[in-house]
Amino acid sequence: MSRTVFIKRYTDPARGLAAQRHLRWLQHLDSGVHLPHLYPSTATYLLLERLHGRLLNPDDLPAVAVILGLLHGSAYARELRAARLDQPFNTATGTVIPAFTTGREHVLAHLSPEWSGAPACFYKDANRRNFLITAHGPALVDFDDLTLAPFGYDLAKLIVSTAMTFGHLPAERLHAVRGAYTRSVAHAGGPPASCSPSQLAGYAEVHHLLTARYLHRNDYQHLWPSVRPWPAPAPRTA
Repeated sequence: MSRTVFIKRYTDPARGLAAQRHLRWLQHLDSGVHLPHLYPSTATYLLLERLHGRLLNPDDLPAVAVILGLLHGSAYARELRAARLDQPFNTATGTVIPAFTTGREHVLAHLSPEWSGAPACFYKDANRRNFLITAHGPALVDFDDLTLAPFGYDLAKLIVSTAMTFGHLPAERLHAVRGAYTRSVAHAGGPPASCSPSQLAGYAEVHHLLTARYLHRNDYQHLWPSVRPWPAPAPRTA
């Protein structure tokens, strides 16, 4: 059985149950994105289909941006068009998705206040270790985290985590990655202009503030300001 299943264990039963709810909700979206099958599990372990593949590298970013866009656009079309980023949202499956502010209050001052009225999708921690590149394309793994977030916020996490691992990514490549994401969002039923270049840059700065403490852990070898592919944003004024 060990060749066909993967066991993820939890010391906190609440986190194990939450991860199961998150995965079931993502499966409920019918986005077409490759997700592992969930076998009968408990509060202290998840029994998942074992997927075979490798971690992504920078060349995989456009393909992974497409599946992120499919997930986010599908979530918006099915349910999240009714969500507000500053309030928890009750899904059709009974999962409560926390507000975007949850756990981020100390860094959101670095974002333009317009985010609070932006269309809602979600964040599920799209760092590069949470995808596998399989023979059938990218697949999503790890379902511990789920909150509401604006479109592009999870894409920014993907970009920051990849740059912190591999170093500088050309701005032209990331322009293409953002385009692949926004087209995929629209194709799945999301808003047609879901994430502008300035929004993506702002979200990346928030991820830098949240991720900098992990430098020299989890394969993060480069601090974001040293590999940032676009000019540093101007400081916000009161």
